[in-house]
Amino acid sequence: MFNERQLRILRFWLPCVLSGAIAALILIALGNTPIVRALGLGLVIVGMALALRRMGSALALIGGLTLCLSPAFWTQTGGAQGQPATIVLAIGAGVLAVLLAALLSQRPYVALGLGVIVFAALFFSQVGTPRSLRLTGFVTSWLLYLLIDMLLLTNPHPEDTAPPILLDKPLAEGMSLVRPYHLYGVLLLFGVGVVNDSLLALLSPAIGVALLLARVRLPVWYWLALVGIAALGLRGIVVDYFQAQHYFLLPDRWRDAGRWLIQLGVVEAQFGWVGMALAVLGLARLARWYPPLGGVTLLAYGAYTFFGLIYIGPRKEALLLPLFIIQVLWMTYAVFTLAEWIKRALPNQRKAVELAVQSAYALLPALLFISHIGSV
Repeated sequence: MFNERQLRILRFWLPCVLSGAIAALILIALGNTPIVRALGLGLVIVGMALALRRMGSALALIGGLTLCLSPAFWTQTGGAQGQPATIVLAIGAGVLAVLLAALLSQRPYVALGLGVIVFAALFFSQVGTPRSLRLTGFVTSWLLYLLIDMLLLTNPHPEDTAPPILLDKPLAEGMSLVRPYHLYGVLLLFGVGVVNDSLLALLSPAIGVALLLARVRLPVWYWLALVGIAALGLRGIVVDYFQAQHYFLLPDRWRDAGRWLIQLGVVEAQFGWVGMALAVLGLARLARWYPPLGGVTLLAYGAYTFFGLIYIGPRKEALLLPLFIIQVLWMTYAVFTLAEWIKRALPNQRKAVELAVQSAYALLPALLFISHIGSV
């Protein structure tokens, strides 16, 4: 029924889709979230799991659920019930897009990607609002996946042996590893994200650096489009946060030590001190093993950290959601690294070590889950 490549792609996607489905069920059952909103939030978790997928299916699943159960993400639960017709329309159109793309292109990743885009467009057009944090989470997680995939393909570590999973066919010598879905996906997601919320412009330096590190020749219009989107976002930040009555940015506040302690507390409130320690270790190892990816994620994290230092206003944790998405990446990579270290020390117990480390990491979303049960 499926050839070898299609089975490989199916195995790659299945844990990510499963992570999103479990997240949606938790949001509905525990968070009293409307079905259509829960499905949209599940897409955010699918993108998070995709970004973590190269570390293994178990860690991708655990990392996705960790983001889902974080306090900042949990603020998106609840709300009024949506219309069943919207659910049927979104799911039906997404499935139809998958089938048509599969028949016309015979490329599974194109079919899956198109289905996600169609579903997301319908979902957010029906229940989304301007400056929707749900859309911000969706854009950030899927954008992170595309940047990670692009940077790992073009800047692999010398000891990496795993072949690129989603390439259609062997590449000719000298051909770029960057695929069209990387370039157009980044441009599309960045544009949609900035139109929804100007704060996504904070990611523009990281996106620009990632494209340069990928060593791909881009047409002038592509760079002009990126600069134009970033400029639109910067203008929106000025209007929304410098000139608004309820949101304030005070650029000189980053020098205040008290602001750093407040920012540290906001980050600690998500995953605790263990999560912060894992994030530091993960960033250190990522910068050592994959310097381009470590540098790009640090640049994006730093931009949102600076915003958190100078921002005075409500919903701070929710506005910093992209920062927490990056932190989950670092935390998960730290766990992956720890497992690799221990397996080298105990080569005869590789499976047991891997299971033990994954189980220990799973305690984090389990504890977050219990805390949400206690608050119901």
